[in-house]
Parts: sequence; structure tokens; C-alpha cells
Amino acid sequence: MEFSWWTWSGLMVIALVGLGLIGRAVVVAIRRDGIGRARAERGTSAPWFWSGVAVLTVAGLLLILWIIALDR
Repeated sequence: MEFSWWTWSGLMVIALVGLGLIGRAVVVAIRRDGIGRARAERGTSAPWFWSGVAVLTVAGLLLILWIIALDR
């Protein structure tokens, strides 16, 4: 298999979506509780946070599989 910029770009877009979801969770948590007491993994921001973690996990697994396929 050969390197493809389209595949690389797609994986990076998926990773950026995951980071955006986690960023949204942080914003929601800080607005609600303030900087010192904000917890992104709990409360109303939890769905955003855990969705972001799941998307980043999927992007990471796809990246690992793609690297393995490139190595063969």
C-alpha cells in the first residue's frame, strides 16, 4: 500500500473533530462551574467529553491500522 494524502487528511479531520468535542466539553464545564471547579467528565458536559474521547480512540485505531498496512 502507498501513502495517501487523502487518507492522512481524513484521519486528521476525524482527530480534529474529537478535539473539538473535548474543547466544547471544557467550555460547557467552565461556564457552569467556573475554572477552579470545572469537571468536563461529569455533569452536562460529559456527553461532549466522552464522545470526543471515543472519536479520538477510533481515529487512533484507524491510524494504527493504516500505519501497519503501509508497512507491509
